[in-house]
Amino acid sequence: MMAVDIATTPSLRIGSPKALFDFDPTSLTLGCFPLRCYDVSPDGQRFFATRTLPAPPVTPVTHINLILNWFEELKAKVPTTR
Repeated sequence: MMAVDIATTPSLRIGSPKALFDFDPTSLTLGCFPLRCYDVSPDGQRFFATRTLPAPPVTPVTHINLILNWFEELKAKVPTTR
């Protein structure tokens, strides 16, 4: 994010750009759609930004449980009362 000093009197004068703050752009992915990415607080002292966090890594499947005759096991655990 950059800032530039501007003077309008006695004539228009635009200063050199200066960095306001540094950040690692790979660690901050701004969520910009459908709204803008940031806004400035009413007092002009803070920036408010939305960001999209990366999804957590998916745990890989390492085993599978195979249940044979599962219907008989279900009947044993949940008996019907008729």
